[in-house]
Amino acid sequence: MRVLAAAVVTLALAAPGLHAQRADTVRLALLWSVVEGEHETADSLGLLSGIAMDASGTVYVSDRAENKLWVFDARGRSVRGIGRRGQGPGEFQAPTGIAIGPDNKLYVRDQNNVTRFAADPQTRRLTRYDTRYNGGAFNDWLSMLASRFDERGRMYYPNFNQGGLTTRMGQWWIFSPAGERVDSIPVPFIEGTPPAWASVRESANGGRLLRGMNHVPFAGLPAWDVTPRGTVVYTTGREYLIREVDRTGRTVREIRRDVSPLRISPTERRDSLEALRARRDSVSNIPRTQVVGVPEEVWALQLPQTYPPIRNIFAAPDGLLWVRRWVPNGHARTVFDVFEADGRFKTVVELPAYLLPDVTPVLRLDAIAGVGADAETGAMTVLRFGRR
Repeated sequence: MRVLAAAVVTLALAAPGLHAQRADTVRLALLWSVVEGEHETADSLGLLSGIAMDASGTVYVSDRAENKLWVFDARGRSVRGIGRRGQGPGEFQAPTGIAIGPDNKLYVRDQNNVTRFAADPQTRRLTRYDTRYNGGAFNDWLSMLASRFDERGRMYYPNFNQGGLTTRMGQWWIFSPAGERVDSIPVPFIEGTPPAWASVRESANGGRLLRGMNHVPFAGLPAWDVTPRGTVVYTTGREYLIREVDRTGRTVREIRRDVSPLRISPTERRDSLEALRARRDSVSNIPRTQVVGVPEEVWALQLPQTYPPIRNIFAAPDGLLWVRRWVPNGHARTVFDVFEADGRFKTVVELPAYLLPDVTPVLRLDAIAGVGADAETGAMTVLRFGRR
């Protein structure tokens, strides 16, 4: 990566531990949720793969298992959804990564297409089929990263299912408002990135994936997003350092924050260690030459003693950068550090529930919508936060 020192702005900000009370913390309440036993739609939800929210507070949720979009009004009531399984206009095969563009239209990625919906004249909801264009062959249709848009209205289509890359992690394909693919922007290769998956060869004709064995629990993992300015922000996850780079890889700025390490609770660490040991022991009778993608620390059961400082980063459409923190027993809450577009620290935002880290949430200082998981059943839920 080329670095021009004069262009680098490094910010070091003192930060107390997460247990400290902060005058600049925004605590949003859970306004409504779609949870089994409490909401009539909850039992019908499948594999939720994206979420968006319009200016009126209507929430749209893509469901890859049901091949449709669920729609909830501002009070959380289920209203008429969008689509069904198929290949015709307004139909889906694997909808994901939904987002609302600067044109106030809803964009839905699918296996091969991008479908756009406009406002219905009667309900004003973004449910009227508008157009569809080709998203390209061999795209990353499993990604649950939200599509992004730059200041010119161009759509950034995430494409990171590119195992084996040595010079970059992947890229966003850039589409013009007319649906023409015009460019791309890469994420530089991040040193120390663990294998994308682990697998075992069981015969000459095939094998199986080893879920949860490509890294140890609580490992710091890389994360990235693209900003409305068309720059890339990324982190290794192992230290509180975020780099913003332009399309050539030139560093625009670095954001640092001094945070106190938080020790993993003994119970949480013990439970995770036992789960990892069970996974490791499940392949103990298979020669290691037949197992790929398993780091040495997994074989050795070497879990860290402290949580990584960063769990994820999101570049919101309004230009704010949201840094998700690891928190003790994190299924009870979610914590973000929020930065201005120029890297200045703005505030901390706390939510009284857990958001799944893989599905990009809608992040605004006064309104957040995301996908969670039921603590007992693991079923996916829809969560809407705001000020009471």
